[in-house]
Amino acid sequence: MGETVPAATVDRGGLRLARDRAFISALVATAVPVTLQALMSTSRTMVDTVLVARLGTDEIAAIGYGSRVVFVVMLATLGMADGGAVIIAQFRGSGAMARARRATALTTAITLGIAAVSCTACLLWAEPMVAVATEDPRVVDLGSQYIRAVIGMIMPFAVISSLAAALRCVGQARVAASCALVGVVLHLLLAYALIFGHWGLSAYGVRGAAWATLASTCVEALLLAGYVYLTRNVMAFRLRDIVDGVKDGILTKIRRVGVPVSLSSTSWALGILAYSILVGRAGTMELAVLSMVNPLESFAIAVFIGVSTAAGVMVGGSLGERDPERTWNLSKALLVWTAGIALITGLLLMSAYFWLPVLYDGVGPATLDVARDTALVLGAVFVFRAMNITVQNGLLRAGGDTLFVLRVDLLTQWALAVPLTALMTLVWDVPFPLVFLAINAEEIARFFISGIRVLRRRWMRVLID
Repeated sequence: MGETVPAATVDRGGLRLARDRAFISALVATAVPVTLQALMSTSRTMVDTVLVARLGTDEIAAIGYGSRVVFVVMLATLGMADGGAVIIAQFRGSGAMARARRATALTTAITLGIAAVSCTACLLWAEPMVAVATEDPRVVDLGSQYIRAVIGMIMPFAVISSLAAALRCVGQARVAASCALVGVVLHLLLAYALIFGHWGLSAYGVRGAAWATLASTCVEALLLAGYVYLTRNVMAFRLRDIVDGVKDGILTKIRRVGVPVSLSSTSWALGILAYSILVGRAGTMELAVLSMVNPLESFAIAVFIGVSTAAGVMVGGSLGERDPERTWNLSKALLVWTAGIALITGLLLMSAYFWLPVLYDGVGPATLDVARDTALVLGAVFVFRAMNITVQNGLLRAGGDTLFVLRVDLLTQWALAVPLTALMTLVWDVPFPLVFLAINAEEIARFFISGIRVLRRRWMRVLID
């Protein structure tokens, strides 16, 4: 399979392995398609933000905050899918493909359940969710319209997340990336038409952006599911696989790993939402700046989602083969690559200082100046975030160390970064770039705590029978 590294290669030290062609090929085979898929998914937010920015500051603030609410739900769903992928990868590494398929079936069922509950909650309580962040009635109205119109996409997104995670574990990451490409192109066309009213359609503004996201996500899910079942893929599960998976004890394994991952992802996303609420309380301009910077950050994170996913697949497969020395060498090589890519990405983010005015030419000069300074801070601290993504989402979760990740996330975010951000926005009234630095204080603290955990190698555990 594409992500498997020959044993003779992995027996080398981590630094030598990082330069080995077989290792690089295995990394690229999974990381590049996943990165492309993540970039294409993220581009929906970027497209919506850039297009809506031409409508005004209220609109960009509303869609930025509304996207954060949806982001919480997406991460809860994606976290469960990633947790299930840990079990799928280890079953694949041990050669138990029937059990891997059952794990895929159970993961899909659970993610759909989470999505259904979350969708209902957002439909019922959209206004209070937005009103907690701003007292501006226009932003509350626009934000609640966006949430209600877009939240239906979480159901097809659950299907995409589960099937894409399973296909990555069997070396078929390109399939999901290809389907995502179709979804992105469709979204771009629909957003342009529905936001501004082109090609004979009415101009729906913020709601048009939401409908474009909903329609394109549904099409992407249909394409991915169609491929899996029409080609009779090894991961094409039936309802019987859900029953057999429960009898086989696989549900317990997924719950043991997936629930902490989902809770960790949800907790982190709620923290991100808390930052948006605090920034929104500081003013509509500050909320608009955060909405302008978030797509840049999301694009950069997408690169490391690919690297961390490849790390999880490669390390999970190695753990399933029960070879701890190979696993450790793989981990060191993956960290070397992460550090190199992170430095380059950080510099590119800092360069946004020069080209942000071109991207957001409809935004006022005062808001643009603050956004440019914030981009410099983003580039400076992003190295810490990139390393954390690979360490926590790739290595520690592959070894089932999900409770540790959950505890670290809760500690660094809710005991450090959220209180510090609250002080800076509600008490001290400091410039927004410093507020953004406080938001990222959690990444700096998490880097050192998780790094020590990796070096001690206690996380390398086999989770399957």
